[in-house]
Amino acid sequence: MAQQPPSDDDTARGAVWDRSRRLAAQNPKLTLEFLRRYERFIERLHEIDSAGPQGPIDLVRNAQRLIVRGRLQVLTEQEDRVLPKLADAGWSVDDIERDERIGVSLLRGTGLAAEPLYTLVRTLVADMPLGQAPLSIGFDDVTYEAIVFKPIKPQGASGEADRTTYSSSRPTGTGRGAGVVIGVIDGGFESTGAPARTDGWFDNVTPPQGGAPKLNQADESTLDPGAGHGTFVTGIVASHAPDATIRQYRALDSWGLGGAWRLKDMILQAVDDGCQVINISLGFEDPDLLGSPALSAVLHHIPNHVVVVAAAGNSGTTVPMLPAAHKMVIAVGGLEVDLDPVGWSNRGPWVDFSALAVPVLSTYVMDPTDPNGDPNPWAIWAGTSFAAPKVAGELAVLLGTGLTPVEAVDVLRTRAEGRLPNPDFGFLLALPDQFPRTDPPVVDPPPGRVFRIPPVVELPDLTKLRLNPWIFRQR
Repeated sequence: MAQQPPSDDDTARGAVWDRSRRLAAQNPKLTLEFLRRYERFIERLHEIDSAGPQGPIDLVRNAQRLIVRGRLQVLTEQEDRVLPKLADAGWSVDDIERDERIGVSLLRGTGLAAEPLYTLVRTLVADMPLGQAPLSIGFDDVTYEAIVFKPIKPQGASGEADRTTYSSSRPTGTGRGAGVVIGVIDGGFESTGAPARTDGWFDNVTPPQGGAPKLNQADESTLDPGAGHGTFVTGIVASHAPDATIRQYRALDSWGLGGAWRLKDMILQAVDDGCQVINISLGFEDPDLLGSPALSAVLHHIPNHVVVVAAAGNSGTTVPMLPAAHKMVIAVGGLEVDLDPVGWSNRGPWVDFSALAVPVLSTYVMDPTDPNGDPNPWAIWAGTSFAAPKVAGELAVLLGTGLTPVEAVDVLRTRAEGRLPNPDFGFLLALPDQFPRTDPPVVDPPPGRVFRIPPVVELPDLTKLRLNPWIFRQR
């Protein structure tokens, strides 16, 4: 279902957001304040969330990267080469956790501050010894929902979605996605014990193993910053593949932060559970191209019949976002309703597809101030986090017809607008929202910001779309 085209006010507001985002990226003080707020949040918790970063967070590289303090990842077979170099530099290893499934080790240690340790790792990665393979060493990077970590979000100063009045029931018997299992690795899922939706959209959804925590842990009267993100993403996947089976996996806490080691575990679990499509609307930026030994190993470990889709990020930069930029992943950027790329979407030759990222309609979580309210909440949000599940859902539909992942991707390319992809945003897909309305449009909306969703599909004028010639893709 197509969205209304943006008004002049929307366009002006978008320009303000883009300017604010660029300024925020250059202002480490805003990131420091964000971390201080998160530290206060952690102090209020009765116990550490297993989906969170699992340790204090350090800022490195002029606040462009978040890492979990005192944790490094290396290939297990390279431990004998790495450990002496770390010891010589003054970093002692206190504990080693090995994942024999993919041959990667997590080192826990002390002895160096964050910046010197970051410099050491960069030096080790850049060293190319004769007759030996390059060292694969990296951090346990802090993963995040792109709408949470960056101080200025696509929808304005607040990271929360805009609740809206809407009604839709999941269609059944469509065949779209039938027989396919989709994994949604995310955070901010509706909390365990909340009233179940009655509109059918989550009838085919298996909640996270172990349940999901409350989403208002920081303040009883408001949602935590990462609240609702996974529920929103799940709804989008379901709308495009309503007959698929969907499984949720928690890789982030309710603040919207996690760790690369935890993400690795959730990917492996999704594969073990039979997921054929995995959507990951989270990650971290890799400005120095250090990579992530754990994520790279697990992505190469995934069977050929599984396809992974990930969001490109919302920083408006060419800096690769992992896992999206990994060669084994389908990276998805963001478009406006007229199929023009949004200014805050990450971009580069590593982006495979781009889809509608603003505004996007989907399922949401209950209002903590109204526990007896409508059990079928809806919201409008913005971000590449919500473009990726559109692509994941469409790929699931194609897999359900018997295609392989490679064949499904090829077919999806043929549905793009224009013969050639955009060099920075990949193939541009017109994938409007897919929630069929089951009640008339809102006439008298309640106070506050409400978007009206037109019931008639209105496609943009594609004659005005301009595409740049494709460049050779390198990874």
